[in-house]
Amino acid sequence: MSRKGCPNRTNVYELVIVPNLDNIRKWIISGMAVRDICSRLNISVDSWYRYCNQHEALSELVKLSRNMVNSEVENSLVKLCLGYEYEEIKTVIEEDKDGKKRTRIEKTKKQQPPSAHAISFWLRNRAPNEWSDRRELVVENRNEDERKKRFIELIDENDIIDVDFKDFCEEDKSNKI
Repeated sequence: MSRKGCPNRTNVYELVIVPNLDNIRKWIISGMAVRDICSRLNISVDSWYRYCNQHEALSELVKLSRNMVNSEVENSLVKLCLGYEYEEIKTVIEEDKDGKKRTRIEKTKKQQPPSAHAISFWLRNRAPNEWSDRRELVVENRNEDERKKRFIELIDENDIIDVDFKDFCEEDKSNKI
């Protein structure tokens, strides 16, 4: 029996999703958004997520397709981080003394150096504790002397400046007026 107790009503999942499983896999691999996939299948986004939750085959297909794309992107990023060699093929058309045109193919091996941007991206996302640009400093000491000592410990010795924190507070108040 199908939805709402109607025995003859056909199931949209069986009619629309199942015949298009191969297309859905291709669309996900190509990077198509769920909204666009739903548009092509003429179903709502809510129905898509309901079908994914109810049918393990669809859920696994979506998961595997996304993992495949993610693996390819990660491999490309690693390749950019490490640098790589590639072969450039160029077709050259020359005229000889008799006016005949000759085609010559030149193959050149080239080296793509590692990308600093890709390396930075990889490190900031794979090891954020060591490579993140953000540093969070939380000082919860109530005693001002302890707070000063803790602050001085956190900065390099070369950067130590003799400053009274009360002066900063007074300057901030005078600038706001």
